[in-house]
Amino acid sequence: MAKDKTKPRADLAPRREIAAKLEAEKKAKRRRQLMINWAIAIVIVALVVAGIWGAWSHVKAGEREVSIAGPTNAAQITPPNATSDALAIVVQKDQAAAYSPSLPIPTPTPSATPTDSATPADTPTDSSTDTPTDTSTDTPTPSDTASTPTSPYIVDFYVDFQSSDSSFAQATYGPALTALAANGDITLRYHFLTGDDTTNANTASSRAAIAAACADTVGKFLPYTQAALTSAPTSIASGDIVFDDQKLKVDFPAAAGITGADLKTFQDCYTNRSTSGFVGTMGNANATTAIQGNSTYGSGVTTTPVMVAASPDNPSSFQTVDISTDMYGSTPSTGENALLALIEMSALGLASSGG
Repeated sequence: MAKDKTKPRADLAPRREIAAKLEAEKKAKRRRQLMINWAIAIVIVALVVAGIWGAWSHVKAGEREVSIAGPTNAAQITPPNATSDALAIVVQKDQAAAYSPSLPIPTPTPSATPTDSATPADTPTDSSTDTPTDTSTDTPTPSDTASTPTSPYIVDFYVDFQSSDSSFAQATYGPALTALAANGDITLRYHFLTGDDTTNANTASSRAAIAAACADTVGKFLPYTQAALTSAPTSIASGDIVFDDQKLKVDFPAAAGITGADLKTFQDCYTNRSTSGFVGTMGNANATTAIQGNSTYGSGVTTTPVMVAASPDNPSSFQTVDISTDMYGSTPSTGENALLALIEMSALGLASSGG
């Protein structure tokens, strides 16, 4: 009897079912593998994007840290004790009296001889390659202050936060200057120059000056200036950051006694670079404005440290105090009486003054 080929064989049904299941499993496996591949690809892309974002953020954070410009919408602040000509910040008598030199402030090791200070007998030369220019039409004078000085002598101290000699001068004369200001023997004014930014291809001088000006907004200008200025390294490689945010926003404020709400005010001021406009004007003006009555600095001050003094009888004539010779001599005038005597003799033209 012939087979009926129109009817499926009974033994083929299980085989077909098994084959269908195997095919379904293969498809499911391919789908799972595809999903895994897509997941891996997404993870890899996410990691790459995160890496790029992290690197970009790191670069931008570094740029922000060394920038001297704050957010475009940040308001600018003039330090409360700035002179009216924006050439200096005045140390107030009460603040000097409240400042204790016993603060934990680092003291630099002096070099054997001056490296960036001008001698009174020589016309100073600018160590920077790009001399700032003053775009103002009115030439300010060093005798212009926020208030009429009542102290017997006016002392102007020109420093650059990156200058090792400025650092040594502050370490040498800082305590005596503070005491003389507290006693009312002198009116002490700090002038910040920023020419070492050009010399060292960085922004450290400007950033430290911005921070010191911010410290003036919370009444801690003098101790902050002491902490930052005496921390300048003796040797700086081109491009060094020198003062990072840890130092400017944390370490120096701690040394200066800035705490609590004042610390937040100070840090906000510095983060926003709220005194950058003032510091920029100060640096440019000091480098191009003649010191009254002083022939050595008839075109401005472009090297640091420089100290000049005027007597109450002739407050518009500033004579050079020869700290370059004094601080590297065998007996520098570190005591109050000795420094005051040096200031008086210089202001009265009884010592080598260069003016």
